[in-house]
Amino acid sequence: MRRGALDRFVRGRGVYVGDIVHPGMLEMLLVRSPVAHATILAIDTEAARAVPGVVAVYTAADLPGISPQPPVWDLPGQKEAYFRPLAEGRLRYVGQPYVAIVARNRQAARKAAALVDIRYDLLPPILSIDEGLAPDAELLFPEWGDNVSARSHWQVGDLGEAFEGAAHVVAGTFTSQRVHPHPLEGRGVVAKPEADGAVTVWTSTQSIHQVRAAISEALNLPEHRIRVIAPDVGGAFGMKAFAFSEDTLVTALAMRLERPVRWIEGRAEAYVASTHGRDERVEIEVAFDIEGRILGLKSRCLLDKGAETYASSIGTVWLTGCILPAGYHVPVVDIEALGVVTNKTPTGAYRGFGQPEATLAMERILDIAAGRMGLHPAEIRRRNFIRHEEMPFAITTGLVLDSGHYADLMDKTLAHFRFDEARARAEGERDGPLLRGVGFACYIEITNFANSPINKFLGISSSGFDIVNLRMEPSGHVRVFASQTPMGQGLETALAQVCADELTLPIEDISVLHGDTLNAAYTGYASGASRGAGVGGSAVALASRQLADRIRRWGAHLLDAELDQVNLVQGGVQVADDPSRRVSMAAIGRAAYLGHSYPEGLDGGLEVRQVYDPPSVAFSYGIAAVEVTVDSGTGKVKVERLTFGHDCGVQINPTLVEAQIHGGVAQAIGATLFEELRYDEEGNPLILSMHDYLLPFAADLPPLGDMVHMETPSPFSELGSKGVGESGTIPIPAAIMNAVQHALGNRVTLDTMPLSAERVFTILERAGLVSLD
Repeated sequence: MRRGALDRFVRGRGVYVGDIVHPGMLEMLLVRSPVAHATILAIDTEAARAVPGVVAVYTAADLPGISPQPPVWDLPGQKEAYFRPLAEGRLRYVGQPYVAIVARNRQAARKAAALVDIRYDLLPPILSIDEGLAPDAELLFPEWGDNVSARSHWQVGDLGEAFEGAAHVVAGTFTSQRVHPHPLEGRGVVAKPEADGAVTVWTSTQSIHQVRAAISEALNLPEHRIRVIAPDVGGAFGMKAFAFSEDTLVTALAMRLERPVRWIEGRAEAYVASTHGRDERVEIEVAFDIEGRILGLKSRCLLDKGAETYASSIGTVWLTGCILPAGYHVPVVDIEALGVVTNKTPTGAYRGFGQPEATLAMERILDIAAGRMGLHPAEIRRRNFIRHEEMPFAITTGLVLDSGHYADLMDKTLAHFRFDEARARAEGERDGPLLRGVGFACYIEITNFANSPINKFLGISSSGFDIVNLRMEPSGHVRVFASQTPMGQGLETALAQVCADELTLPIEDISVLHGDTLNAAYTGYASGASRGAGVGGSAVALASRQLADRIRRWGAHLLDAELDQVNLVQGGVQVADDPSRRVSMAAIGRAAYLGHSYPEGLDGGLEVRQVYDPPSVAFSYGIAAVEVTVDSGTGKVKVERLTFGHDCGVQINPTLVEAQIHGGVAQAIGATLFEELRYDEEGNPLILSMHDYLLPFAADLPPLGDMVHMETPSPFSELGSKGVGESGTIPIPAAIMNAVQHALGNRVTLDTMPLSAERVFTILERAGLVSLD
């Protein structure tokens, strides 16, 4: 899709950052590093400053007042890089900005950028985890002493005893490649200084309050002077969950120049300037007894963090290690998770956040172990699942599984998929050019993340609660001032539905306001980690119940009835045993704002506020079963059939639940079969356009409507709801890899994504399953 068409498509959804124009607005363009690793000797901007239309040119030396961007997730032992918006001293990845040009138009800014002259000494680049960990590795940050940004370690039980007593030990190393979150709308920032020393910032983000806090700290500007607005966000997928340096830089330059300033990311720029996802390797060994029950697990999980440690730090690989035991009894663990800095674009949050990587490793190991032991792949899981009656259950890494029927959902889904029949059919079709295989993978998804004390323990520098403000207008219409920021997942519909159900109003009588720090309710953690329904929805439910109580008291007062005699019914209050005695919401609203006569204990207006800090996280869970074909002549893998079974607790809106799973599945199929951000041996990115980055087409997807639903309410949610935003992404890579493994047989062992046609054909050739002759 061409950029112009892309812009028009996004603008069709609503207000887009690139549409925001103010009189005298200036354009910012960033000059980015052309090399992966170098020492900066000098930057000459004199010629650039002389270009007509250029207002100012800045290097790091010109902006001493901008403090380093603080990390959102400061894990214990985290090493700090203290990055400022523009590089100083070193260039550490292709795409790192080192000069900011502000001009009256983009054409002048581009011309000036071409005239910036930089001199540097090249340094050896580090382009892999292994290079970063090598004893003689070049150090990205010499003061660190190594290239490990942080480590986490979980150790429970006697691992030596567990492995010594094992009947089987299965080991493997599983790699999830570097991918791009690729939201339809790229990032953009507009900042406009206000008359009173304040500033208004429009930015494509899912975390308005976090952006405000980051700008405040970096610029030493009180938060009440910063207004952050997120217009209709065209996709985020975790990538926009944290503040970027452009948010701070555009704001600083707008205030310095006393003019509105705009920066809009180009698609090629996005591939090197917006955080990447995945790029993890999980080394794992699992010990089993003679019956296939897990005795112990040893693992080292490694994240290629790229060159910067800001934002989510090593949060993705931390969660990989923490969730690795999944929904299974794993009594003994020794798990280490670490982040390694390299000369690549930083990695950050992406839909799934470390969980697809953990699921790939664990579900592959279980399939391999089942094959060696002669067990059905479902049976080895059934023998290890944590049972419903054991929940809430604390797994050995400390996570508490709240509720679920893991084995029941697996059996129900596999029966619906007719797994055994499909498996037998695939094994009978091994002689033709199309190899057929079936496989499945189970998963758990951490959702409703997380309460404030847990955040403090983990080093997350924000609260975990959501606030909701509700106001019934004199007309009887209700406004929900929500803390969550929707980014295309339909969250505003779900929140309106919760409020409408509690107040017995039609959903048309509910408005959800969001995305503006001036009037949106506060949240520290924002819209991420599948917390919109479970946390945001719970806050709305509690506030709605509080408002409902006030409405009932006003209704009883107006009807001259006792409080216990009246109910909320169909958008009004009526006496329970006399439907003719009824007062509408509009009449109640008018009375509350007129204030001519008050119910005892109430004052004028109808406004409430509620805070919800979840008591713990909640775990959705499920299974994906797939049937694939592998073209032995080309290596192309096609997913022919897919059934998705899941349980996200009480579903507020089943249509939105299914849509979230469909979207996640589509993204996961792309990541499993096509997508990969590659670099050459000098650290130059090989992907700079949508022509080169292989996203899935509709023809690459199977029908996605075949789903199996269960509902097990969470005891850790006011509504019994769990999140579902990342479910679709988590089991698909493991399920497809298990299915392709089944198609290829035991002559090869699959462990690396993507399963592109090129990679699969090479595997077939090396295994002697195909020949070029």
